[in-house]
Formats: sequence, C-alpha cells, structure tokens
Amino acid sequence: MSDDPFPSVLIIDDNHKIGKLVVEIFNRLGFEDVEMTTSGVEGLELIRRNAYGLIVADLDLEPVDGLQILKAVKSDENLYKIAFILTETSITFEQVTAAHAAGVDAFLLKPFDISLLKSKLKTVLRRRARRKRLVNEWGSSATLKESA
Repeated sequence: MSDDPFPSVLIIDDNHKIGKLVVEIFNRLGFEDVEMTTSGVEGLELIRRNAYGLIVADLDLEPVDGLQILKAVKSDENLYKIAFILTETSITFEQVTAAHAAGVDAFLLKPFDISLLKSKLKTVLRRRARRKRLVNEWGSSATLKESA
C-alpha cells in the first residue's frame, strides 16, 4: 500500500448497477484507481493479485460473502492492513459482532448518503495511515495484527 491519500479501491457488489454507482461516487471524491467486481470469488482473486488500500464489499454475496472476504483479508499477513468497509441494506447484531471480531473498519447501510460515505472514508483512511505508521516505527506487524 502506498501513502497516497487516495488508495486504489476495490468495490465488490453483486448488483452491477449499484457497484458502478459506487465506483462513480469514489471517482467524484478523487479516487482515480477504482475497480469493481460482482463476484466475491473474483474479488478474492483480485485482492491477492493487486495492491488495494481499501475494499468496499457487500455483505450479502454468494458463494463467498463479504464477511468471508473480510476474514480472508484480515487473516493474511500480506493483506491485513487493507482498510475494509462492509455494505448492506440491513444487518443483524450477529453480523455486526462477527464483522467487528474479524476486523472490519466500517459499515455502510445502503442506500448511503455521500456525506456519510465521506465521513467514514476520512475515519477509515486516517486509521489506515496510523496503522501503517506504527508498523513502520515498530518494525514488526505481528504485534499490531493481534491488537488490530
């Protein structure tokens, strides 16, 4: 991941129209490198091949859902620093608890307001930069990974 305030972004949403709309919103917010897929399986492949700084994934994907993608990312020594936002039209307490335990950075309920998205992005990207700074200062990511 670079220090770019506008990292490369992957949008994973099984609704193509919504995914394209989210890509357009990110482009308008200044993010130039935004990719989109409608498949959780393809999303995981893209994540492993590319250096994303932010992933925005729908929770309700099949056969690999957003929570499974989150767990795969956060449990991988090379990927866990990627900021991760889950989106959904409705979410249960159990899903929130599981996502927090897995390391989600933020939730966005659809349809979401652009001002709320901006606020969440600001918080998530600030946290991402702080995490990266700590890893660089401490020289080891193992301790941070366990505390993140």
